[in-house]
Amino acid sequence: MTEEIDPAAEPASGAVTIADTVIAKVAHMACREVAGVSAMGGVTSRAFSSIRGGESQTQGVAVDVHDDAIDLDITLVVEYGSNIPEVAEACRARAKEQVETTTGMTVRAVNVVVGDVHFPEGAADATGQQA
Repeated sequence: MTEEIDPAAEPASGAVTIADTVIAKVAHMACREVAGVSAMGGVTSRAFSSIRGGESQTQGVAVDVHDDAIDLDITLVVEYGSNIPEVAEACRARAKEQVETTTGMTVRAVNVVVGDVHFPEGAADATGQQA
């Protein structure tokens, strides 16, 4: 015999906990989808990741949860030639939207730090050195 589920009935007791790493992965992937984002994380974290074999799925995102509200700190690398404020704002908006949609929690703040600019292969940086 199949039991019907009444959607108006009270949910079963218990709790759902979403790990900070899950929230960080969602924010990371949301920012990676933004045009002009070359990489996530600061110079040091990217250097360690290259030793370990590639960018982690949480690199460049710090999560702080306070009473069902989330604060995100995001560090990214922008492609040379991109409008930095536009890329940063698009990353903020995309991360906020995706984390709220995925978790059902409120994102209180998204702080973005642009820690580096990625130059295309063969392009000279500001000092005239090859990138």
